[in-house]
This record gives sequence, structure tokens and C-alpha cells, in this order.
Amino acid sequence: MGGSGNRDRTVAEGKTESSENPPSAQKTKKQKVQKLGDFELVRKLGQGGMGAVYLAHQISLDRKCALKVMSSQLSQKKDFVERFIREARVGAKIEHPNVVRCYAVGEHKNIYFAALEFIDGASMQDWIKKLGTLEVGDAVHITIVCAQALGHAHKMNLIHRDIKPDNILVTKNGMVKVADLGLAKAVDDDQSMTQSGTGMGTPLYMPPEQARNAKYVDQRSDIYALGCTLYRYLTGAPPFKADSTMELILAKENSKYTPAAKINKAIPEKLDLIIDKMMAKDPKHRYQTCDELLADLMPLGLENASLSFIDSNEKFVLGAASSGVSSAAITPPAKNYQPEVSVPKTSREEAAEQKRAAARAQRDTWIVRFKDRTGKLQTQKMKADQIHRGLATQLLDETAQLSRGKDAPSVPIGSVKEFRDQVGELLLKKKDRNKKQEIKSIYEKIDRQHKRRKWWRVLENIKEGTFGWISLVIWLALVSGVGYGIYLGVPMAWQLIADNFGLTQ
Repeated sequence: MGGSGNRDRTVAEGKTESSENPPSAQKTKKQKVQKLGDFELVRKLGQGGMGAVYLAHQISLDRKCALKVMSSQLSQKKDFVERFIREARVGAKIEHPNVVRCYAVGEHKNIYFAALEFIDGASMQDWIKKLGTLEVGDAVHITIVCAQALGHAHKMNLIHRDIKPDNILVTKNGMVKVADLGLAKAVDDDQSMTQSGTGMGTPLYMPPEQARNAKYVDQRSDIYALGCTLYRYLTGAPPFKADSTMELILAKENSKYTPAAKINKAIPEKLDLIIDKMMAKDPKHRYQTCDELLADLMPLGLENASLSFIDSNEKFVLGAASSGVSSAAITPPAKNYQPEVSVPKTSREEAAEQKRAAARAQRDTWIVRFKDRTGKLQTQKMKADQIHRGLATQLLDETAQLSRGKDAPSVPIGSVKEFRDQVGELLLKKKDRNKKQEIKSIYEKIDRQHKRRKWWRVLENIKEGTFGWISLVIWLALVSGVGYGIYLGVPMAWQLIADNFGLTQ
């Protein structure tokens, strides 16, 4: 057990003992680790709670990656290792351009590791340290992208649980990436780390229910943390401050913080209200899904198309497709890269290329017929990403018709494979809203009936009370009459008897 722990510890430091040297040499000589299975270690990038992180090169696929090597302490916990591997495999199934990909998970000589997509850039924690605060457009841009990425993960039943600026990365070209999806959950599932009253995550950003018990959180916890992160971008400070973790948790339980718009006057009122709803203390009062959040956030149109603080000639531009950002990826150059030699194209090749480009543009363009919010029929040319955004913002609904050209036949938008899933979600939401409205109408009808019955009961009581009082008066009058008759009749009868029988003196 001790030998294994020492070996893992040296790996976490970037060194290990050579098994090829004799025991005497092993005690005095250490050399840098060159390989872990299919991965060559290049240099150490950092150290975290899980272990060390290295820049590595995956030999079989000839690409860079970030290699997370598990610490010796965690490697000895069988349950944790099993969860780590299981969650890494689940994380590898997430195919979203704004989520850091998990390439592989494995073990080499009792050393466990996960290979992740290498991001050549910086975290948002680094950027806010440098900039202090972000422009409203940049902050909203990043929040939209993160909400789209998290929404995709939530639909796969993956909760991040540690959203914060450190786990939001930006490439040199300005593409936003959410890191540690899946792996963060594996850490939280470890029984020794997640007890009742203990919450993994960063106290500055995690919601109060996660501080109480991190095992029973859901997607609304990520929305809360994303709201705290957006607050930090816009104000330069987290919403809650305290001298200790316990005081910080109590402050969140009280849910008292200065509204972001009071600190930064550039924040519009509607955005301030969205932040407040994201950070509501009670999960029931927050946005229930990332789709709900995006439905309120995107129509404001506050986001910058690209991040203003990124200095690049090839910036990524925020699009309207479900990914939110261009899906192009940065591919690291191969080791033996040779510059391509430009060969002039013939006129025929150029014409063919132009024809292919025109065909691609034609395939991506639709004639859309729809009713706007005023009920007026509109006909517009739209690209696929514009249609996705129109559905997300409810500018378009299931009644919209699509065609490839003015003379081509129109088909319902829900019958087009590219938009079918989004239209299906839209219909489910509408059905849910209609059901809620129907239930509300029933309750309102019952309430109206109850009020009418209440007034009828009042009138009946008055009526019944009136006849009751009349009866009582009559009864009292009769009793009084009888009593008065007795009062007068008894002395008269006595006098009559006395006179007849000579009883008077």
C-alpha cells in the first residue's frame, strides 16, 4: 500500500522511479514520466483537488490534450475510482461545441487519468482579474453560451454542480467552453465527500440547498451558480461576502444582496430582474430549466456578437443555432507540419467551387411563411440558424411553413428533420401552458361559484332571520298576553269566590 502511494505521489509531481534500474539506483535516481499509456506528458499545467493536470500528447490520434491524473489519496478509494470512470464515460458522450470534451479515461500501472480537450486560452477567472468587470454585451454573450451548454448536459441528466469563472474557459479566438462536466459530479458522488450538511462546489457561487446537502441538487442549482457568475462579471464582486464559509452560507440563506443594477448603472432593469430570478433562494422561484432562462434572456438582444476583450482576427461569432457558437474547432498542428503549397486553380475549378458554394448556401436558406406577434402574415428568407433562434424566442411557432423557393411547395416546419426536435419541445411547452391555463380557469370558475353561493347564503340567512324574528315577536306577544290575562284574572276570580262564599270580612 505504501509503495503504491509513493509511486502515485511522484507521478502527481511529474516524476516516477524507473523500473528498469536496480533497487540501489531507484533510491537515488528519478526521471520524468514520459508516457501514461497512449499519452506523452509534456509539462505540468496545475494542481487541483483531484490531482495534477498535464499538457499531454495523445500518440494514436496525434493531438494535444489536458491529462488529469488522479491523486494517490483518491486512487485508493475503489468506489470513487469506479464513479470517476463511469462519469468520465458519460461526459465523453456530450457532443457540444461549448463543452470541454472528454477524450478518454483509463489506468496505467495503478495510475488513473482522464484525457480532456486542451483549451489554448484562459479561464474567465483570469479575465475578470485582469478586466475587473465585463461589458454587459460580453457578460450576456458568455451566459447565453453557458446556458445552452448546460441545458444540453441537463437533458442527459448531468448536473455540473461547480459553475464558476474558473470552470468557464475562453479560447484565443473567443470561443466559450464549459469545463469539468461529468467529472465534477463524480467527485460529488463520493460518500466520504458528500455528507448531509456538506456541499461540494465553490461556496461563493453554489446555492444554499447545495451547502445543506450536495447529493440532492438538480439543474436549478447550476442556474443559481450561473446567476452568481453573471453577477460577478457585471459588478466585479460576488453577490455574497463573508469572513467564513459558515457566514457565507447563512448570508445566502437570508438571500440579502445588493442588486447588480445598483452597482453597475449600465445594467438594464430587465436583465437585473433575470439575475434576481436566477439567484432566488427557493429553487421553485428560479428558472426551472436553461431553456426558460434563454427564452427571457435572448429576446433582450443585449449580447455582443463576439467577445470585445478578445484580440483575434478570427473571432468566433455568437450564432442562433442550438449550439450558440460556431462549431468550428481549433486543431493543433501536427508535429511534422509542412506548409501547403498554393496551386493556382483553373477557371473550370473555380466555377465548380463557386457552384458548390452556391448550392451549400441554397441548402441552408429557406423561405419562411409565418404570422408575427401582431397576427400579420410574413414571408422572409431565413438561414437555418435564424430559424432556430426564431423558435427559441417564439417568433416562430409550429404553424410556420417552409419552402426551398418561392415556387416550391411549403411544408410544416415540424416535418423538417433539422427543426423537428425543437418544434416538438415547443409543442410540449405550449401543451403544458394550456393545461395550466385550463386548470387556472377551472379554479377561477369554482371561485366565482363559491362567491355567488356565499352571497346567496347571506341573503338566505337574512331571509330566514327575518321570518325568525317575526315568529319570535308573535310568540312573545302571545306569552305576554296570556301572562297579563292571568295577572288580571286571578284577583278577579278570587274576589268572585270570596263574595259567593262569604269569605270577605
